[in-house]
Amino acid sequence: MKPGLLLALTIAAAGGLLALLIVLRPSAGSLEPTDPYEPPVEIFVPEFTLIDTAGAPVTHAALEGEYTLLDFFFTSCPLYCPGMTAQMRRVQTEVASNDLRLMSISIDGERDTQDVVRAYAEGFGADPDRWRFLTGPRASVWPIARGMGFLVGEDPASSIAAPDGSSMAMINHPTRLMLIGPDRRVIGLYRYTEREEVDALIARLNRLLD
Repeated sequence: MKPGLLLALTIAAAGGLLALLIVLRPSAGSLEPTDPYEPPVEIFVPEFTLIDTAGAPVTHAALEGEYTLLDFFFTSCPLYCPGMTAQMRRVQTEVASNDLRLMSISIDGERDTQDVVRAYAEGFGADPDRWRFLTGPRASVWPIARGMGFLVGEDPASSIAAPDGSSMAMINHPTRLMLIGPDRRVIGLYRYTEREEVDALIARLNRLLD
């Protein structure tokens, strides 16, 4: 395919459909060219500055030099996020290497303060030495996902409960577990709802980190 051609990929998720729009670039090769979960095009995590649950700044440099499993979530999400976070915890448990980093980025920083996100992380048994939870304003977070080709935004047709008991619009966001290589390139996209895909992710990580 020619560089610059837009490829529309659809990601099926319970309750809705996410469109993934990616600009094709010439391939620069692959760590594992035959891996079926590697994106067919190059996707990189863009530069960012957010804060962790201690209020410390974290930049894109935290993804460099090691393998990282990344997802996007928000604590009020009743559909995808509890299942995604549970599968992130499974990976934390079944990949013993301390060289693996896990990172979860909230897309609803206005509600997901560092205290709220810290309580969420503790509720899922996240190991703070390996698994970082980040938050920040939407103006800082949403461009990260959009820069990777994902659509992110409120769905006014879908209402969910907010933490204060009021209603809020559902926020559409990526629902894949993303394996990030040492150069911030996405080298795997895995559906958290499919056990065999998470099994493959765990096996791949154990090979890479052996």
